[in-house]
Amino acid sequence: MADKIISDVNGLEPGELIDLFELDMSTGTAASTVSIFRWHSGYNENLQEIIWQGNRYSAFPIKADGFEWSGKGSIPRPNLTVANITSLLSGVINSYDDLVGSKVTRKRTFAKYLDAYCYTGGYPVGGACAGESGGTPYSLSKADCLDATKNGSAGTWTVYNSTTCAASNSSTGIWYASALADDDAYFTDEIWYIDRKSLETRTHIQFELTAAHDVQGVKLPARVVTANLCPWTYKGVECGYDTTGSGGSCTNTAYTTQSTCEAAGGTWTPRYFKIDNTSTSTASEDKCAKNFRACELRFPEPQELPFGGFPGAGMNMG
Repeated sequence: MADKIISDVNGLEPGELIDLFELDMSTGTAASTVSIFRWHSGYNENLQEIIWQGNRYSAFPIKADGFEWSGKGSIPRPNLTVANITSLLSGVINSYDDLVGSKVTRKRTFAKYLDAYCYTGGYPVGGACAGESGGTPYSLSKADCLDATKNGSAGTWTVYNSTTCAASNSSTGIWYASALADDDAYFTDEIWYIDRKSLETRTHIQFELTAAHDVQGVKLPARVVTANLCPWTYKGVECGYDTTGSGGSCTNTAYTTQSTCEAAGGTWTPRYFKIDNTSTSTASEDKCAKNFRACELRFPEPQELPFGGFPGAGMNMG
């Protein structure tokens, strides 16, 4: 959260608060490759498209509530109620498993910090995209322009100013300045996921959102708790043990990797241990016992232990 946002919140007249939403359908159980949907609710009499951080947010008839944290321990489960007069949304959700699992990002800022923009080609845009291999029309939002999955390879985004706006689209662009525009002035983003479609009628559809760790079927922690057994793959990403680096030593202590050691004429000695945690000089005998002691031998102090077990689980806390 930017310092000026904190100052605004504690001030007497912070200004109009704008709620912006992004729907990423690529995360759902029936994933889609379409661009991220961005919209705002049109509250505060702002019924036109909004430009924020270079991205376009369309005004859309939608009500969002239930985001407040009660402080009683329960996790909020907000609701999104969306207009469905034309039944267009019904067709979308039927094709994508009711959007279950899709990520919804809630963004908030004050209206005074929204981007300056150029009204050109019949819509407001914050900049111009060029070079996407998918060809024209190029993306109209910065995030889509820089994302190689949206329209071929990533393009180049150029922010409009009054001069380039006036010259755009056969010199018809109209520049709308914003003296206080600031992409860094915003509240912390809130990440939610669609847990279920709670209501569908001819006029509206309601979705229930949940936090990432409150999705149905998710367990915390997401792996089995064992006191003295490491689940990581030995020398894998989580383990990180490397006998050509921190898992060895050089006769010249100024060098800490095998390549630099040998390049300087030193002799490199990797640290190998057998399954019973005794040392060995034979690489084929190097086996990890997957217990805490095995981790301590490979990562002596002051190195941080990447042990994947839960030693505290074996303590008697009663």
